[in-house]
Amino acid sequence: MVKHKAYNKEKKPNNPPKPRYTNQANLFHRDVIAPLERRYRQCLQAREYESARALLRELETARREHRILIHRNERVKIN
Repeated sequence: MVKHKAYNKEKKPNNPPKPRYTNQANLFHRDVIAPLERRYRQCLQAREYESARALLRELETARREHRILIHRNERVKIN
């Protein structure tokens, strides 16, 4: 006869999930720079060069700010 392992029905609670962090520069790129780049490319394809020039200026200032955020290396909690 085989002896079976005793089954313990009491389950321990799981540990809470670790907080997730990301770089603030990544969020800035996702929220600001990526949409500007998309609109800029769309303007170029539609041959709207005046609006593309204005978007390029906005994009350059946003990229300068992004470089500053990269060097700051601030972490932001997500979820």
